[in-house]
Amino acid sequence: MTQANKKRVAIVGGGSSGLISLRHMVEMLPDWDVTCFEQSGTILGCWGRPYSGFVSTSTKYTTQFSTYASFDAFCHDDGGASRSEFFREGEYGEYLQSFADHFGLHSYIRLFTQVKQIRRDQTNQGWELDVLDVSSNHSQTQTLNFDAVIIATGLAAVAKEVQSDIPVASLKDINRTDGELPIRGERIVVLGGGESAVDYAVRLAKPQLQNKVFLSLQSGIRVSPRYHPIRGVPSDFLRNRLMLSIHEDMRNWIGERFVRFRIRYQEKMERWFPPRQVAQTKHDKTQPAQNAAVRKHWAGLLTRTAKDDLFNMFHNKSDDFLHWVADGSITIVGPSTDSSFRVCKSFETDEKTEVNATLLVPSIGYRSTLENLTQGQIALKDFYLGMTHIHASNLFLVGFARPIIGNIPSISELQARCVGSLLSGRIALPSDMVPQHATDELQNQKRFSKLNRNAIYPVEMFPYCDRLAQWLGQSPTLRRVGSIQKWWRIQLTPATTMHYWCHDETVRSTYEKSPVYMPKLLILLLLGLKPLDWSYRWVRRLSKTTG
Repeated sequence: MTQANKKRVAIVGGGSSGLISLRHMVEMLPDWDVTCFEQSGTILGCWGRPYSGFVSTSTKYTTQFSTYASFDAFCHDDGGASRSEFFREGEYGEYLQSFADHFGLHSYIRLFTQVKQIRRDQTNQGWELDVLDVSSNHSQTQTLNFDAVIIATGLAAVAKEVQSDIPVASLKDINRTDGELPIRGERIVVLGGGESAVDYAVRLAKPQLQNKVFLSLQSGIRVSPRYHPIRGVPSDFLRNRLMLSIHEDMRNWIGERFVRFRIRYQEKMERWFPPRQVAQTKHDKTQPAQNAAVRKHWAGLLTRTAKDDLFNMFHNKSDDFLHWVADGSITIVGPSTDSSFRVCKSFETDEKTEVNATLLVPSIGYRSTLENLTQGQIALKDFYLGMTHIHASNLFLVGFARPIIGNIPSISELQARCVGSLLSGRIALPSDMVPQHATDELQNQKRFSKLNRNAIYPVEMFPYCDRLAQWLGQSPTLRRVGSIQKWWRIQLTPATTMHYWCHDETVRSTYEKSPVYMPKLLILLLLGLKPLDWSYRWVRRLSKTTG
């Protein structure tokens, strides 16, 4: 096929989701012309070159791409003090650079190139992209034509705005990587209870900055530790496919009560399930012993006051912030009584707390730039599984699925595999895609009514990935795995998307070495729940049929 006759696919965004899309398009579409556009001068994405002191909330083992597995699931001997099982500082950026080097992706990427607009090419039903070289002040917009487009611009596009009478901090200043924060001597209210919000609060509360920091919450939050008290290993490593095979309704009901029990009776649980040395940060070691009781109080209070639907949606694994709450560096309050943020409701009582804020840091979500990029012609709600447009079979999203617990990069890998398989003809769109999509939308609307589904496609990671893997024919079934012993081990070792690549000897050699961290007693309890799980699923199917 001549260069002029080649089909062309554009990938918009060169972060982790864009890179994994590029890797699969290059491999699966050898006769296509593939181009990736990245507005910045790097391929590091949002978290590849973070601020000083950054520690990821998902482990290296679970976040890495299955087709470039560089990390195992073994814990280091320091009891977690170094956080070595997680990406620190610029380690994730180094991983992405190594990934791009290994697969020779750099030549397909146009850096410093902004995609200003995407629109339908009515002549050939392809797509027109208006692109601009932002490295030069004298560049003119250029229009390019493509047969297919993959949008991988990520979730954290633009922070959601709030109405306020006081200045709003620049997230660019907070996330700067060139040294100390420029924000000093302020009275700061951080809005939100997600991982980004508590992370902002911790960094702004450092003593040398001399700020007074308030964390404003609408309700409680589910605080899940990076290192679980059971075994003292990353929580990721206790999450296995046996646990995830229990229906989400039952799992969430049990999980909520287990978390409350764990917080209340942590000392007993540590005796029942002897842990490794539980990780301590430098901040832990400087805290008086009595602050442990304050930390436990807030962990319990935030859990109890989390609304049921929100409790099972949001898991905040940046649990270190509770140490700063315990020593008074961060004050938790309720919402402000007005836009001036002079007074906030108390979180624990009906009283009010005087705040007199001088600076506001909103961290209550992001608004998507997707509709702006397409002049309102394309919306997230129109994509089947948050990935394939229901009316345009050559337009895709990768990286817009946000997991309740999990990570975006490894989900993006399966999405990219699906996109490549569709464009290459290896798989086809479901004949009932449109009614399936309508059913999914109704279920998501009911379950995730509190979330802005115009900006994110919320999913429970492994059930969602299982659905994609089944579509691809890559489910880790007994037949594909090859033996009962290997299949059973997959059920017990840490859950990873590498299980979907069980046909690949290199990938398989990585996850087969993984240890089993879940205690035998909990394994037996889960097995005991399976008959109840099967009965519950049967009743649900029966009610849908008769309904």
